[in-house]
Amino acid sequence: MTTNAPTPTGFAALLCVNRSGRGKKAPANRRTQRAPLNPLLPPSSPPPSLPPRRPSPNAPPRPSSPAAPPCAPTPRVSSPRAPPPGQPRATTPRALPRPTSATSRTTEESVDSNVASEDQHRDKRPRTTIPCDPDVIRNFETVIKLHKQSDRIAEGVEYLYEAAQTLPRLIGTFVQYDRVLVDGLASDGKDDEDDDNDDDDDAHSGDVKWNTHWQVRYNFAVIKEYLPGFEEHAEYLRQRPDLVTKLAKWMTTVAGKARGSDITRIKASAFKIAKFTDPALQRKANRGFKHTETGRLLCPVKLLVDFDNDPEGFCRKVYNMHDDRPRVAGGDWPAFMYDMKLYIPGKLKPGFLKSQMLLDIHNSFKLVFTGPASADAPSHQTKVKGKPSISRKLQIHMVVITSIIYVAALVRFALNAQNEWADANGEWDGWDFAESIMTCMLRDTAWQEELTEWYTERVYGGVSNDTTTSSEPSAYELCIQEIEAEQRERGAVAGNVNASGSEWVMNVT
Repeated sequence: MTTNAPTPTGFAALLCVNRSGRGKKAPANRRTQRAPLNPLLPPSSPPPSLPPRRPSPNAPPRPSSPAAPPCAPTPRVSSPRAPPPGQPRATTPRALPRPTSATSRTTEESVDSNVASEDQHRDKRPRTTIPCDPDVIRNFETVIKLHKQSDRIAEGVEYLYEAAQTLPRLIGTFVQYDRVLVDGLASDGKDDEDDDNDDDDDAHSGDVKWNTHWQVRYNFAVIKEYLPGFEEHAEYLRQRPDLVTKLAKWMTTVAGKARGSDITRIKASAFKIAKFTDPALQRKANRGFKHTETGRLLCPVKLLVDFDNDPEGFCRKVYNMHDDRPRVAGGDWPAFMYDMKLYIPGKLKPGFLKSQMLLDIHNSFKLVFTGPASADAPSHQTKVKGKPSISRKLQIHMVVITSIIYVAALVRFALNAQNEWADANGEWDGWDFAESIMTCMLRDTAWQEELTEWYTERVYGGVSNDTTTSSEPSAYELCIQEIEAEQRERGAVAGNVNASGSEWVMNVT
């Protein structure tokens, strides 16, 4: 009987990459369909090795640059220009002053000996060119200089800009692109299998935390997957720190513009999404803890009882930063992120990230990823008129946890009174906010998988966006519990068999 391979679960299922489009250069007017990465873990199998891409023979020649010629290692300052293939290397004459004494003669002989030894050693070094596509490198260098869409389209590099716009929607807004690119390129391809095993062990150790290591690891993997040409030219880019620095700065700028565009979509509809009753809240300056309606949405869910006992006093203490104010920090998740019909007092997992505000007929998540028209469309309608949505344009058909956190951060900004985006708002810090959620997802991958599947079904699966109307578990939830119980039972039986000395092989996923 043929048995199917076990489906990856836990950490092994969190970074499944569709690599079918790798090794192909993405044209400016076409985009390869792919599913976004799931965060936190490496792929279950190493990526296939790709043959080195050779420069196109029809590519126009580019002038050599002393800093870094195209597709070649950075030359040494003291080395002459390399001769054409097949011709002997010319020797640079070295003029030394005429010795005037035995001491100076000895010094000159020593210098000549060292120079000859250095030249001989340098001539024996292999002179290889790093495989790359000059057109890809030229497009990288071009897109970072162009600020107008018309210019990018004319130069055929608009596809790179659109890919860069995708990144914050997949990895979030709290990203240090310079750190990710530099550290990611430095560690890329070095002992991947050993690192994967170590990270898998660390993730199940119980004390793992979403820190710089995980940020670089996951974010760099997404950049490699979604920025056309980047992965194939990682080796070349390691020799071009100047270009890497410029790319990081450009990505940061583009990410800020993408975030601004998404904020505009959400901010304009926040009044309708939140179903405010006070017309004064149409002005953003009146929101936040200046008003009890928005204050309750921003209140940490564990403090809702205190808020409801004295809404105006609670808001006044937080807004005026009183010494005895309640703490509203990044790790204190606000009520607007919860479906209060599922929330259980004293428990922080039930209902988290399933709020009606985040996912509803007029929800903010669909405003960002599937467009304003789809937010108003009936749940059974899959096609709507108007400008193509981000999801349709970039062929995204899956929700990842970092996307959910990204949208939650934007919704929080729409609810507060700040006029311009900032990473902090009072005691609330966005970096701590993202880190706290990602750490929990690292330690409970089953919860992470359930959340992403829940969102994917409702955003892209065409199912109703209505959440559970009672505290009773649905058939789906009961089935999941049943499956997990059976898996635990099978694992216990298998463990007993193994302990008794019988042959048993564990499937590692």
